[in-house]
Amino acid sequence: DEIREAMGAAAVKGAKSVKYEGAGTVEFIVDKNKNFYFMEMNTRVQVEHPVTEQVTGVDLIREQIAVAAGLKIKIENVRREGHSIECRINAENPDKNFAPSPGKITSFHMPGGIGIRVDTHAYANYFIPPYYDSMIAKLIVTADDREEAIKRMYRALDEFIIEGVHTTIPFHKKVMKHEKFIEGDYDTSFIEKYGLA
Repeated sequence: DEIREAMGAAAVKGAKSVKYEGAGTVEFIVDKNKNFYFMEMNTRVQVEHPVTEQVTGVDLIREQIAVAAGLKIKIENVRREGHSIECRINAENPDKNFAPSPGKITSFHMPGGIGIRVDTHAYANYFIPPYYDSMIAKLIVTADDREEAIKRMYRALDEFIIEGVHTTIPFHKKVMKHEKFIEGDYDTSFIEKYGLA
């Protein structure tokens, strides 16, 4: 929580220093010694925004529109509780260097239950085009802590059935079961180092 508070304060300080208004994402990277370093700020809502919505109870899209209309965000309405993880479910083949897998979805069954959220536009018989982003869905889980969130994500991935195209679901399941991921001991070489794709 100390690191989270410090990162939040640094993000606010950075945004204020450039007089930024509206939704945005400030990214940091944290090392083994719990030191954090600024990576970038994106002046838009990113694809991962549901994890923030889940742990804060704030609808970021609604708030972004409100700010654009001249209204202020009520900071007292923001809570911070739980842990959320998001997996991008893409029409890609992880065994072929995540090559796109366009085609017709023949079966589509989403997971459900407490702490499960699916943001998608896809359905059975939907055709995944080869021309642009291959994302089918965002699978977001929320739980009291990281350990439970990982378990919940694995169960949700296991329930998520998409047939007709290759997807990243098997890859995400491998990650959720990997000892180093569970321990939180990984870096940007994780996938290559452990041959996960």
